[in-house]
Amino acid sequence: MKDTLDMPVGVPPVGLDLSERRIVRGWMLLAVGALPAPGVLALSLALARAPGAENWFPWPWASFFHTALVTHVVMFFIVWLLAMLGGLAALVRPGGMLSRTGLLLAGGGTVLLLLSALLHLGEPLLIDYVPLLNHPVFYSGLVLLAAGVALPVLHLLVRPPDWGISLTMGIGTAGVIFMLSLLCFGLGWLSFPDGQRLGSNDAAIVWGGGHLLQLVNTTLLLTAWQILGEQCFGKSPLSFGQWRIVCALLLLSALPGPVFYSFWQGNAPELRLAFTRLYWVGLPLPILVGGAALLWRLVTCKPQWRSPAYLALLWSFATFAAGGVLGLFADGHDTRTPGHYHAEIIGVTLALMGLIFSVFLPALCCGGKNGGMVLWQFWLLGGGQLLACCGLFLAGSQGVGRKIAGAEQGLDSFSKIIGLRLNEMGGGIAVIGGVLFVSVALARLLARTPSARAVGE
Repeated sequence: MKDTLDMPVGVPPVGLDLSERRIVRGWMLLAVGALPAPGVLALSLALARAPGAENWFPWPWASFFHTALVTHVVMFFIVWLLAMLGGLAALVRPGGMLSRTGLLLAGGGTVLLLLSALLHLGEPLLIDYVPLLNHPVFYSGLVLLAAGVALPVLHLLVRPPDWGISLTMGIGTAGVIFMLSLLCFGLGWLSFPDGQRLGSNDAAIVWGGGHLLQLVNTTLLLTAWQILGEQCFGKSPLSFGQWRIVCALLLLSALPGPVFYSFWQGNAPELRLAFTRLYWVGLPLPILVGGAALLWRLVTCKPQWRSPAYLALLWSFATFAAGGVLGLFADGHDTRTPGHYHAEIIGVTLALMGLIFSVFLPALCCGGKNGGMVLWQFWLLGGGQLLACCGLFLAGSQGVGRKIAGAEQGLDSFSKIIGLRLNEMGGGIAVIGGVLFVSVALARLLARTPSARAVGE
């Protein structure tokens, strides 16, 4: 028997039977359950940049740092965000064997990714967008995860409920771009003959698909802004007509990706430059339009300090905008670059956290009063990460390199040390916010009694 729930205007009416609810809950447990590992590792990586940190650990220093960095990025930038896409697809188009099978595949893939790190399998490859551990178990985990997310996305795209609803339009667009990114990964793989792929040309294989995944993340962000904005202000930042145009621009930005492989292959510098230019040409306009509309709502509407949706919007916009500004000065060689992209990805994360409390938990009948524990997590995670990113930017502006730690950083000036201290402090604050989020969200997702659902009041 289905319980039909009243949802925000931009969200389809959710009537989930018990089986459908279990599938969506499973995707949310996978997404939220993936966060403790990157949270702990984020704090470890921040501490690893402290002067003399290489003397604190009893195991091989460089190996630990690089493996931890790969695991942190993959669990946070890949598993968490793609599991949210799978969960949103399963919510918009409930039920079906595809969504259930996809959840099992994605869960199995995540286990393999974690085992690869815990057992220290393979050499860390610190490549952009999708860093890797050069081992078959790790590669198998990525393939299973991608296949698992693709199944509910296909279920949505083949039989969409209503393209005239904001959430369906946004998640459908993100889903199409995700499928295009998988196609780019496949074409990148086929660009090299057997024996010249994994372990030697990994960076070129994931370059195109990795760029399109950033478009997926951007689409998720803007979709969340639309839904949360309607809930907070009674009206979405963009009208549906404007939203449709923004989604079309995002999709058009992704479509040339697979076509590039018809002109260039392998390690061709033209291919690398084409995706870089596509990224810079396709992303700014949708973000500027959506960001300007959201800023107008935030400035002109009354603040709602007790609303998780409002705090998610406020801190998501603040961190994402700060990341955009920092990115103007990043050159890819020092810690200004991770300062830039961490701020932006936390902006996406905060928006998705808002969706969990405002859309997912009510749809699963797992809602509760949003008291101090819920509200404080946005302040701590947003504010702490903003401080950490500013510290990374300060250190990078003085020449501290990225993807290194300990004595390699050359901490020979006061400003370098202050920057990394700010990174440590902000990282610690952000981890506290993350712990609050994971504990409250998991408690509600796993709750069986009304009293248990009240965690966070």
